[in-house]
Amino acid sequence: MIEHIIKPKRPAGSGWEQINDAPTLALLRKNVGAFATEIWYHAETRVQVFSAVEVARDQGQPDLGPEYHLSMSKYQNSMSAPGRTTTAEALWVLAQFDLIDATEDNHVPNGKVRNFWRPVADHLSGYECPCQDDEPAIREDKGDYVWRGVTK
Repeated sequence: MIEHIIKPKRPAGSGWEQINDAPTLALLRKNVGAFATEIWYHAETRVQVFSAVEVARDQGQPDLGPEYHLSMSKYQNSMSAPGRTTTAEALWVLAQFDLIDATEDNHVPNGKVRNFWRPVADHLSGYECPCQDDEPAIREDKGDYVWRGVTK
């Protein structure tokens, strides 16, 4: 097992179970470039969270260094595919992981996962990607979910 200096955020509340799915974790490290990733599941709410530390580098954007990344979804039942959490559920998850100041930034049309980012460096907390102003906001679920397309 690899030890990382900056560890992913972990939930503080009760009812969370860490899922050790080695193939999924290896795929995330390879395809997403996460330094460290943990998978958490809360059976009572059926919410699953991927908690990671990543360096997101976009051309022309400032180097924020490592960032905490929470990717969350919800299962309707044990046999269903993952679905999207509501904003209220997302806020609860952010509080559980002590990332209430994270910023939502989604770039997947009809995505089932909500993505929240927060630089590890405290002085950069609240940073919003310039894409928030430059890319068109597409609203789904009566405005509860926003994702941004890529500008040309």
